[in-house]
Order: sequence, then C-alpha cells, then structure tokens
Amino acid sequence: MADLPSDKQRQRERDQARTAPPNRGVGRFDVQPQHLYFTSLVVRDGQFDYDKQAKTLMETLDKYSQSAGTGWGADSFADRYGIVAGKFLELWAKSVVSVGGVAVGLTQTANNYTQADWAAGKGKGEPPEEKQPPAVITSAPKYGPPNDLTWRGEGEYHDSWAISGILGEVPDFLMFIMKPAVDEGLRLGRVHEITPGVEEEEFRDIAGAWREVSKGAKKAADDFTDAISYITDPTGNGEWQAAMNAFCQTIWGTTAWGKARDQRAEVTAKKGTRNWKTQGKVAPSTRRPIIEVLDKSANTIQKLFDDLADVGQKTTETTMRLGKEAAEKTVKDLTTGLDPFEATKLAVGLVVAEVVLTFRSHMDKAGMDAAVGAYHEAFGDAAGKLAMLEFELDEALLSVPTFQAERARAQGFGARSLNEFKKEHSWQLPESRFPYTYSMDLAAAEGLGGAHALDKHVGKTDEQLLQRLRDEQKQSGKYGIPGASTYADIESAQRYTQYCLRDNTAEIDEWLNGNPPSATKEIETKSVPVQGPLVGDAVTGRGSSVGDDGKLSEVRDTNGIAIRLLYKPDLNPPYIVFSSMPK
Repeated sequence: MADLPSDKQRQRERDQARTAPPNRGVGRFDVQPQHLYFTSLVVRDGQFDYDKQAKTLMETLDKYSQSAGTGWGADSFADRYGIVAGKFLELWAKSVVSVGGVAVGLTQTANNYTQADWAAGKGKGEPPEEKQPPAVITSAPKYGPPNDLTWRGEGEYHDSWAISGILGEVPDFLMFIMKPAVDEGLRLGRVHEITPGVEEEEFRDIAGAWREVSKGAKKAADDFTDAISYITDPTGNGEWQAAMNAFCQTIWGTTAWGKARDQRAEVTAKKGTRNWKTQGKVAPSTRRPIIEVLDKSANTIQKLFDDLADVGQKTTETTMRLGKEAAEKTVKDLTTGLDPFEATKLAVGLVVAEVVLTFRSHMDKAGMDAAVGAYHEAFGDAAGKLAMLEFELDEALLSVPTFQAERARAQGFGARSLNEFKKEHSWQLPESRFPYTYSMDLAAAEGLGGAHALDKHVGKTDEQLLQRLRDEQKQSGKYGIPGASTYADIESAQRYTQYCLRDNTAEIDEWLNGNPPSATKEIETKSVPVQGPLVGDAVTGRGSSVGDDGKLSEVRDTNGIAIRLLYKPDLNPPYIVFSSMPK
C-alpha cells in the first residue's frame, strides 16, 4: 500500500480540487471531469474518516482485558463476544476497502474521458494532465482482535463482593478473626463462583465506545450518498437517480440477485426484514444492509455491556447487604452481655471455624445463591444474544464488494454521468477504435438498456460466485442460471469483451443484416491467446457452472468469453452488450 496522505495533505488536495457544482446554480446539470476528480477526493476522505471510527473503537477496547470476571456465564459471554466483535471488525475493515475502490474509479473515469476528448479533437493542443488516483486504503486494515475479557487470574482485581463493606460495622478488636471468617463463610456458598465479578465501570466504558461506532457507521453511509449525489442530476432523469440509488446500495452489500433475509440470514417473505436486493427506486438510506448489520450489532453489544454492568452492580449490592447483615448478627451473638474487657478476652480465644459457623447460621444462603444464579444466567443469556448476531454478520462478510468491484461500478456510474445518462453510445476510452467494426466502452454503456457487465461480472470473489448461484436457486432446488463468473477487474472485462466482439465480427454482421434482426444474439470465444512472448490460452476470469446432474462445479479459471447482445435500432451501432462474462 502506498504511503497514505496526512489530514493536512488531504485537506489541501481537496481545497485545490474544489470547483463550481455541476448545476452552476442555474440551468442544465452538467457533470465535467473536474467534478469527478473532486468527488473522488471527497469519497477518499470519507474512507479515511470511516477507518478512524474503527480505530477509535479499538482505542477503548484495547484498554481492558479480563473485565468479565469469572463464572460460567461470564466465560460464555467473553468467548462469544470475542468471536462477534472479531467478525464486526473484519466486516468494517473489508467495507473500508470497498469505499476506496470508488474513489480510485471516479478519478480513472475522469482521466479516460479527458484523454478520449483530446484524442477526438485529433490531439490539438497539449495533451491533458492525467491525474494520479488518490492514495486510498486498498487492503483490509487490521483492527482486532479485541482483548480477551475472560478472567485468567492474572493481575490485581477489585473484591467484587466488597468484603470491606461487609466488615464495616465490625469492632476493631474482632476484625482479625471476622475477616477470615467472613471470607471463608462466603466461600462455602456460591459467591466464590463469580469472584472476581464483572468490572462494571470498564463494561460501561466499552458500551459507550460501541454506541459511538454505531453512529459512525451510519454517518459514513450518509456521507457517501451525499458525495455521489453531488454528481447526480436531482431532477428530470429517472435513470440517473435510479443508478445513483443502486450505486449507493451496492457498496453496502446489495446485489441484483439479493434476497430478503431474516435475523438468521434465511430467505423470508416477511416484511420488515433485511433486504439484500438492489432496487433503484428505493432511497439508499433505507437499503444498505452492511451498514444496517454493523449498526444493529454495535447497538446490541452496547446494550448488553450496559445491562451486564447493571447486573454486576445489583449483584454486588445484594451480596454485600446479605453479608453485612450476617456479619452484624454474628458480632452481636459474640458480644452480647460482655463488657469491653471480657469482649477482648473473648476475641483472643475465638476459633475461626466457630465464627464461620455462627456467620453461616445468619447468612441468607438461599438469597445469596439466587443472586449468583441470576448473575450466571444474565451473562449466559447475553452470550446467546451475541450468537444471534453472527448469522447476519456472516452474510454481510460474504457480501462485501471488493475494491475491484467498486472501482468498476464507479467507472460505470462516472462515465454515464459525464454523458448525462443519455440513451446513446459514448466512447470515453483513450484508445482508437480503428480499424475495427465493433467496439464497446463497457463503462460508458453500463446500465444502458439494462446492460450489467460491470455490476454482475467484475471483481467477485469465489465465495460471491457461489453466493449468487445460491440466491438464484429456485424453490425446486434447480438453479435459475447456468453458472456465475467474474472478470478480475474492469480492464480485463473491457479487453476480453473487445476481443470477443472483434473475433465474432462476421457473426454480428450477419445478425444485424437480418430482416429484421432477432432481439438477442449470443456470441462466444472459446479461448484468447496470452499476451506477450508466452504461448497458450489466457485466463479470462473465474467461474462455476451447473452440470448436467444439477450440481455446481468448483470455482475455477476460465479461458473463454460469452456475450449477449440486444438489438436496439435507435442506437448507433444498433445493439448493446447486455452482458459479458468469462466462460
């Protein structure tokens, strides 16, 4: 990863890139490359702020360890918390990388546009400056794991059951015998099971940190939407608005094939559940599942820590009260009817075991044990609530878009914005189409007539390909598509799509010369020669296919390309690349 800029450097870059907004205050909404450059930096800064939120959380979490105290309930809670918090931090880190892909993609789109515009003018004047993409976080930061809160018997700890408080009314001359007696008397019950107890103030501080990070997640998503809205015409173009909505959903985990899922991440038809499907007619603020999962998880963790701190405090108060009452009655039994001299002689002759028996006779053992049992159960129940968060955290971790996926989507949205989402072909690449008959700028065509090569077929992980096939599965168990595949990045998608189009020029000619042409045309290239001095077939991407037996193949390298063309007589050329995928 390149050296990242300081806060001052980022502010300076942003100030230098600031420009008049696309609508210039009046008239037509006109997005220019400078607007994409500026938005790129705004998104970059948003990524850094998003990253800082997690680091701030860790500053608090790193201060504490062994805070849960001891007991089976506390151990269960601490173990589950470590797992859930680890997944939360991993999800946050991966989603930070997604945002970086957008920042880089917008700058690259602006560079392509300015270079193509200069080339279209036959290279008159000085060639435009190609701006360096902003330095962003490109690999998942290492935030965790959080410290283990399980009590390991190391270091000092506070006496959770406040022995000193219990002994508060004991006369000094009896203190030397009463302290070991009370300590032993408590051990004969269940109090020792939860000694030491939870560090209440530490738990409350941890809760506060989780409360703040929840706010940070929502703010990051709102800031991202605001940044993309800057280059979106707010009036008069439904496709532009829908594309902006979709773009601001996909970065937070939605897909064209996503499903509504319940808290166990199982598909459901119930309303009010988490929806993972991209929907351009829906405002981003109502559909950003990764942010929603982060928010829900953080709020749940915060409440559990606050509640358990209260449980610890209540248990301490109960056990201390019961112990104090027993101690006072024990002292009374030992000293009633004695003058000070006789009481002092008594203290010298007392045996600890006898005092313990007296103390225990006055102890409300049932009440004490009930408090301990409730304490265990409260922590155990909290562990169960943490475990319920894992289903959605796992689904979110699977759904986080990669850096390359978001870089490609950003280039698609940026290129269409530069052409005002007009329903026409636009060439925004700095390369010549001569002497080829058929060429296609995938970024400038993304979304045109439903074209989706970048959204569905770039930058997917192996696991996401299988996730798509899972989501495309019908109730009968059959798969709704023959397979799922992905190009590594937008450059390979563009290169291999061009190769397939040009490799099938005669077939496309024949199709377009039909009277009339059929609505769709599928073309295919079996293999592509590897570039450079090496020989053999290039790897075009990765994919999994459904076999004749209805089972999925393992995800493996692909060597070919498949394209589906749609006939569009109002366009020039009269077709769109509806889909392009490795095969």
